[in-house]
Amino acid sequence: MLFPESFQKVFVSLSTTNSESRATPPVKIFALRHSPQLPIVAAHQASRKVLLLLHGFPQNHTLYYETVQELSRAGILEHWDVVIPDLPGYGRSTKIPSVDCSHYENSKRAVAADCVALIDTMYSPGQQFIVVGHDRGARVAYRMAKDFRDRILGLSLMEIIPTRTMFEKMRSTNNHQLTLNTYHWIFLAQPPTLPETLIGASSDYYFSHTIESWTGPRCRGHLDPIAVASWVEQYRNPAVLTGSLEDYRAGASIDLQHDEEDEKSGNAVVDCPLLILHTVNFKTQHGDVADIWNSLGSKGVTVKQVGDDQVGHFLPIEAAADAIPELISWMNEIV
Repeated sequence: MLFPESFQKVFVSLSTTNSESRATPPVKIFALRHSPQLPIVAAHQASRKVLLLLHGFPQNHTLYYETVQELSRAGILEHWDVVIPDLPGYGRSTKIPSVDCSHYENSKRAVAADCVALIDTMYSPGQQFIVVGHDRGARVAYRMAKDFRDRILGLSLMEIIPTRTMFEKMRSTNNHQLTLNTYHWIFLAQPPTLPETLIGASSDYYFSHTIESWTGPRCRGHLDPIAVASWVEQYRNPAVLTGSLEDYRAGASIDLQHDEEDEKSGNAVVDCPLLILHTVNFKTQHGDVADIWNSLGSKGVTVKQVGDDQVGHFLPIEAAADAIPELISWMNEIV
């Protein structure tokens, strides 16, 4: 069993509207939810402490199995609600791509709104929470903190730099070595149905290779097999494969437009506490992470390097013992 028995499976159907106030196809989100047994006085929804964990590519909610173990050991589960969804389009959560080829439905803006609607449905409209994201989930979380400023008490991002900065570095860094190392940003963003066809011909191989090559030497071959199987097997569903590709297509198009609008309007800076967690290898690849993020938070930016050079991309698993105490300490300062 990857998660404690206190984590219950939840399916939530959402009917949302887009930025033009037009109805969009229903979104169905699968999530795990833990709710502690609180005293009656403290159990009122408004007083609950809620933590939202968002996974990245190519995972689903099971990315956070080690994180939850660390939270449990530290006693956090005794006082905090924890919600861990499959992002819309991934795992058991469904998302119908934009029919107009705008990729809006899989944009970080739309997915962030879906996740906030999930919290509204589980608790009550206006429930505030801390959001933690890794990889693509961190990009959703960053957008969420900009679009829902009154809702986010704290924002923690793992293993990312802003999307626009990433594309700029691909053009200029070390003779395009970053582009070669992160080729999937370009490949997965190609128009339908090229990547669907190529990956779909042997999705088990593609995702098994991706997971292994992104895992650090210490954990390579030692990640929980149940979790790894759930990551690989989800892509046998063509809808999940397309959902993940639409995520990257949005990242190379409409997400950049939204980010550019933020920069022009001064909306790129978040006004909640910001915690950035990254690995040694991430810094080696991207340079001074603190220098990138320090100007993007107005309520304090904390940047922490966790683990050693044996840790790969999957920080919430591979460096959980180092990263989660940093997260907990930061959370306790906020709430």
